[in-house]
Amino acid sequence: MTLDEHILAEAKEVRQHLVDLETQTAHTRVDYHAAIKKLHAAGGSLREIAEALELSHQRVHQIVDGPAGLPGPQPWMRGGRKHGRRHRGGRNRQYFVARFDDGAREVMVEAQKEADSLKHPYLGTEHLMLALAKRGIEGVSYDAARKQVIEQAGEGDEQWIAGLPRPFTPRAKRVLESALDDAVDAGREQFGPDDILLALVSDSRGVGGEVLRNLGVTAEQLRGQTAR
Repeated sequence: MTLDEHILAEAKEVRQHLVDLETQTAHTRVDYHAAIKKLHAAGGSLREIAEALELSHQRVHQIVDGPAGLPGPQPWMRGGRKHGRRHRGGRNRQYFVARFDDGAREVMVEAQKEADSLKHPYLGTEHLMLALAKRGIEGVSYDAARKQVIEQAGEGDEQWIAGLPRPFTPRAKRVLESALDDAVDAGREQFGPDDILLALVSDSRGVGGEVLRNLGVTAEQLRGQTAR
């Protein structure tokens, strides 16, 4: 059965219009968040800004402390240095993505879903951690982990545009770079969920690592499990 060419052309035209609107909305959202950050930098308190713009205090906090800019090729997919270690072979985007094993790819997909459920306009260490907890972390309850994430990061009030990838927070980028570096140092070409988990719990400041430590997970414990 062949598609009706006229209707197909109409569908493509409408789709392009939708893409244009979504792109315009994304750019407008970035400008809006930038204006809120300027208000805060100029001395406005989070509560004053929230009341003036009819937003929740939690939402203003997320905007002020969250990442800026539109999603695109991320710096952590290109190259540079990490913790004093020079990246081998000039890691570009394709090199990095190729180093995800199947499990790591599943974690990244699930992390996006976790950000969706919390209505967060970014992908952070907390979403990576929740994705891993859903897969199963010894001694960690997913529900308990999610409760702590909500207590620390709150929930958003804006639905992210479907199909538009979220920007990674700087800490999430560093965690993924660390996971890759550890795998390469161990002589492996790809890294997976266990590498991400160890990098998360070793991260001293991210929400994901803090929640894991609160729930009794330590780097020493994970290394011991790997050795066994």
